[in-house]
Amino acid sequence: MKLSRFFVFLIVILIAGSALLHSETRSLWATSWDINTPQKIVKVVKTAAEQNFDTIFAEIRYRGDALYKPNRFDRTFPNPEPISYFITIDGFDPLAFLLQTAESFNIKVYAWMTTFVITPLYTYKLPKEHVFFTHPEWICRTNDDEPMVSHNGGEGAYLDPGIPEVQRYTQDIILDVVANYSIDGIILDYIRYPGDEYSYNSLALEHFIDDVTEKNYSNNYTEWKQRAISDFIRETGEKIKFLKPDVDFAVTAKPDNHEAKYRFYQNWEEWLQFKDLDYIHLMMYTKSDASFQDMLEKNLAKIASPKIAISLRAWDEQKRYTSEEIQSKIRLAKEYGFDNISIFHFGGLVANGYQLADTLTVK
Repeated sequence: MKLSRFFVFLIVILIAGSALLHSETRSLWATSWDINTPQKIVKVVKTAAEQNFDTIFAEIRYRGDALYKPNRFDRTFPNPEPISYFITIDGFDPLAFLLQTAESFNIKVYAWMTTFVITPLYTYKLPKEHVFFTHPEWICRTNDDEPMVSHNGGEGAYLDPGIPEVQRYTQDIILDVVANYSIDGIILDYIRYPGDEYSYNSLALEHFIDDVTEKNYSNNYTEWKQRAISDFIRETGEKIKFLKPDVDFAVTAKPDNHEAKYRFYQNWEEWLQFKDLDYIHLMMYTKSDASFQDMLEKNLAKIASPKIAISLRAWDEQKRYTSEEIQSKIRLAKEYGFDNISIFHFGGLVANGYQLADTLTVK
């Protein structure tokens, strides 16, 4: 009789553990310009609640700037980044206000931080103390030693992830937020090179040569760049969990395995093995169901990991992309076993009048 009760208890525990591993989450991305005033933050939170989102990804680092207070209380991790030009109210702390507001609705908040991209389209908006001006030697460069400029297709200029000083600087920024705010998670975006044409900074190349010479690494620059990104993610996760074990750690990645690995140096299949990395949000922003299903088949059919999350597009300048088309992709993702869905982004959701509440409700 006792043995029988033990097995029943064991089965209950296993089922509960499986449910936790595969629990459905529903996250809404909110850009910097959607959280720069109290009124906008209230609207984001209320919309998230109405549409059955349980988490908000709030962009509190746009381009090497802060929509929060750097070194707010704890100054352990140096953070010289300037207050974002999006904030026009003196002394306003968007992250603190968002955390307070979201708590009332039982909604979690992740600090969404762009990682290595550090300028907007035009640098005239940036103050002179911005890292783009204080450390020009860290900027990504071409094979002809030309620095990356800010207006390269709209993304902005990047810091080179292969430079150790860049990694330490960026980790301090991230850990400063973890130390000073009661956030539920960190999600790092643009955690990559901008492309293979901008990966030849001389400081990074010197470090590569030192690694090959002194540590007997393979003389393969592509693999070295992949490892630079992977090591940054693994080490950052370890430091976040050491500081606050209950804070989730997530990153974004390009969904196509080959493109991610060899053009942007994101070896995200390797990242799935990192114990301190909780989620990888694959940015699957196609409007076509056929293309979406093809991406699932091509890149994820053989990967069964609760760490994989799917980020879906919810914007359309022409207003021809419908709620039903987004809902069909949510259903497809769930059919393939991916219940962790994030919707990009709040502004598009509102502008296009998307209604996703029913599809996002846990069944």
